[in-house]
Amino acid sequence: PKLCATYDYCAEHGIDAYGGGQFELGPGRGQAQYLASLFHPQTPNDLAPAGFNRDDPADGLPASPLPPAPDATGFRWLG
Repeated sequence: PKLCATYDYCAEHGIDAYGGGQFELGPGRGQAQYLASLFHPQTPNDLAPAGFNRDDPADGLPASPLPPAPDATGFRWLG
């Protein structure tokens, strides 16, 4: 409930949310990507797919904003 209340507050007050931080690795990164794609895909974040973190990113990486791609149930587990 508190997470949704935060997003509601931001929407009501015209506040753009930011997604990211220092520790979104493994399953936490996938969950943060889902939240960013659903609630604030148009705002800055540092949650790009790991391929974008390379010094020379490979060709063919998806363009922004990334559409949500949920698994059949729950949050995906990266790893």
